[in-house]
Amino acid sequence: MGYQNNILIRTSLGDEGVIGKRQFSYQSPDMIAHTQVENPDEYFKGNYDKDVNMPLDKNSGTNFVYVRGKNKAANGVATNGYVWLYCCGSSLFMEPSLWSSKKVYTADGESCAFVSSDVQNDIAVINKPFLLNVLNNQYFCMVVIVTDEKRECIPENFASYDQFNYWVRTNIGVAVRNFNVVKGKTIYDFQRLDTLSNPSDKEEPAMIKVSWTGLPDGYTVGVKCDAIPDLGKSVKSSEKVRSLATAAMIPAGFDGYVETFAYNDDGKAGFPENAQIDTDFLTSVSFNQKCYQFGKTLQELGLEPAEHIGLTETSKLVLTGECSTIFV
Repeated sequence: MGYQNNILIRTSLGDEGVIGKRQFSYQSPDMIAHTQVENPDEYFKGNYDKDVNMPLDKNSGTNFVYVRGKNKAANGVATNGYVWLYCCGSSLFMEPSLWSSKKVYTADGESCAFVSSDVQNDIAVINKPFLLNVLNNQYFCMVVIVTDEKRECIPENFASYDQFNYWVRTNIGVAVRNFNVVKGKTIYDFQRLDTLSNPSDKEEPAMIKVSWTGLPDGYTVGVKCDAIPDLGKSVKSSEKVRSLATAAMIPAGFDGYVETFAYNDDGKAGFPENAQIDTDFLTSVSFNQKCYQFGKTLQELGLEPAEHIGLTETSKLVLTGECSTIFV
């Protein structure tokens, strides 16, 4: 067990992974802070010749980090790797005993992501993005390590600069990067990330409905999925407005996340006691489907068809998932 040195995580755009000839920098283009995309595998393969990093939002707990690598194994040899991501202070690279405890988990809560390729020089993208909560973190120098088994491989503290430089230059499955950070305009009081997927081989209409209680008037409540812009919607809470709904066509095979959020523009994070936010996921059913009998029309749900993409007056929706958060 050790490093997976058949998967190249570049240290620069010109890095081909040839030991002794690597164009080295501390800005790996393959450690990518980026908004959620519809098809990460296709998207990050298509721009392999570019550094497409975006700044992290200092005011957000839901920053996505993707990692990609090139399969350098002999053609036809299946190559699997386990990708680990760590936060590190710029002066702490020499001391893995300090940064090894600052592991970043995937959006699904896993300790590492998985990457796989069976074609030489193929670009492989991790199966699940990492989720970096910048609100609770002060280190934005990142270390990525790819191992050949699902087990961490952390070096001992380096006794010299020479040892560190040799380690990071001779293991092509190791790279480092310093992420840029900006303060977004919004200071969120609440953010929750829920999984959103469409296992079908065709796009399907679906709806997200958010309802809440216990929020004072003036709070902004919303839902968004950067990979599906049509799902994005937000409203101001008031005595008459205690819910929102938005519909979109969910792409075939989509496997991602939807975020529910709330804030009150006072510049401070916090939430009223006993407030509750519920997010429902409803899927469309047609007359010939088994669950049609369990569905409700938009009218029965108190909604207007004209507001919702892909749905009509005769469309029926079935509650497929829900998530609630209560503040105590």
